[in-house]
Amino acid sequence: MPERSSCTRGRVGERKPMAVAENVSSCSLSAMWDWSHLSLSGTPPAVPMLDAAADLLVLERKFAPSLELCERGLQILSAEAMDAKCEQVKTSLCTIGIQCLAELGRWREVLPWLMQYYQTPQEMPCNLMEMCILLYGKVKQPQVMLDVSSDWLQVQGNRLLPNCCRVAELHLLHILLPLGLFSDAEALAQESDVFTEKQQEVVLTVVNKHRRHWEEEEAAAISERNQHSQLETETMGQTGKVQRRILNVAHLLLRALGMVAGLIRRAPLRNIALAVLLISVILLRLDPASPAAYGPISSLILLLRQTIASIFQRQPDRQM
Repeated sequence: MPERSSCTRGRVGERKPMAVAENVSSCSLSAMWDWSHLSLSGTPPAVPMLDAAADLLVLERKFAPSLELCERGLQILSAEAMDAKCEQVKTSLCTIGIQCLAELGRWREVLPWLMQYYQTPQEMPCNLMEMCILLYGKVKQPQVMLDVSSDWLQVQGNRLLPNCCRVAELHLLHILLPLGLFSDAEALAQESDVFTEKQQEVVLTVVNKHRRHWEEEEAAAISERNQHSQLETETMGQTGKVQRRILNVAHLLLRALGMVAGLIRRAPLRNIALAVLLISVILLRLDPASPAAYGPISSLILLLRQTIASIFQRQPDRQM
């Protein structure tokens, strides 16, 4: 048993600051934790789970088991009296949990998942707020973090933190500017307790640059919409011309069909039948020697005889 304790003490003492910087949903989310200074007697009980969860995430790329270990460790910490060491381990477990959720494609659950372990978003540490801003900014959902990060920056205690400037910078670049909230961005840039004078100049320059770019894109979009509407109007005009031409042709065809119908009414029925048979013989190319052509040709000969007979019968009548 003493040998095991000495081995454990040596392993903890040799641990170096470890960084998890995995490409989560094409977004580089990095977090640092360092518990090498923790003595064996003061080590929080969730540290072994933190160690195992980090190995599963970084080395084995097993995200679901790593997330389960993080949740178990956070449950253990919730039953302990929180001190600086426990807060550090809690932050590290949440860091790994966020990356596991993102790797599993469950980035929408990140904020609700964090709210299980923090009463309000304003209580989250800087690095967790940074990760959330980067994550939701990368997935093109900055509106999700707008109120959360804005409220976090309004807390006076958070403004006294060393990394508050970094959170404000990410909030400005990934939340306010993509949403076109340039007035809010300028107001944040002028906060003297967040940015120094040099930083304010740089931030205001960036805001003005994004504003010009935004206005140029809006002008281009308006111009494109106008061109599109003009093309639609021209297309509708051309379509109307084509429709009018089609109507004119249809009227001409109707008139031609009316004339043909009138001629047909005036012509004798036998002449019409004879013409139809002649046309059918020509079109179908009936072979007179073929048995199939016997019926139509016989009918044609009979009609010809009747027509000739009727002509000769009418001539004596006219002479008399």
